[in-house]
Amino acid sequence: MEERTLLGTLTGEYFQPVRLHYRVSDRAAVLQRFQELRCVDYDGTRERWEWLYDHEARRLRFKKSYADLPKHLQPVIIGSFFLRAADKLVLDLRSIERATEAILFFDKHLSRSVARVVEAEVVNRLFPIGDAQVTPDSIFDHQASTYIDPEAAVQRTKDLVAGIAEPHERLRLALEDMQSREKEPLPEIEHFPVHYCEEGIEGFRNVLRMRQMVALQHFLGNSEYSLYDVLQAMVNRK
Repeated sequence: MEERTLLGTLTGEYFQPVRLHYRVSDRAAVLQRFQELRCVDYDGTRERWEWLYDHEARRLRFKKSYADLPKHLQPVIIGSFFLRAADKLVLDLRSIERATEAILFFDKHLSRSVARVVEAEVVNRLFPIGDAQVTPDSIFDHQASTYIDPEAAVQRTKDLVAGIAEPHERLRLALEDMQSREKEPLPEIEHFPVHYCEEGIEGFRNVLRMRQMVALQHFLGNSEYSLYDVLQAMVNRK
């Protein structure tokens, strides 16, 4: 079988699109801040604000830093903002690394009273280099995502063990239920809440990294690989 090459970004990461959803409280203030940031530029032809790897964003660290990029490729567009309603703003990014950097960067440059990240969508697959023309918005705008509610999953486990009095049996059933969910195939596009303001960035970063590990194994032909396998590998390393 012919070996496939993974599609990457200009800054060196795997191409794995992420869309961040922001809840906007003051649209005028968001637009004013975009005009003030030199690393954000309006593209009227596509009605989007481009987040550029330049100026205020130049110090962000990717696999290829700003200094590593040839002059003729600069400035690289590392994200695209689209206003979808008066209170909704989405940011499309081409890699999971850009998504975590975006949350940190715009939390510094956009007041939470103006806009705050609340949800994310991630494409749970990697792409061959032959798909180089695909874009995040062409995926997210034309394919349905599956919403995952972590609180509902926790409640399901609680309901499952609610009638069990013996502690060890409760624990056994709870672990079996969690492992069963971890072995389920991930949806092609997963949509879930982001609690960065309450919990910090590490939880979100780990969620994305684990999904990339699964996506990489699937790309390599190991189609049965799941989150359960990722977690088992992490436990074994420890």
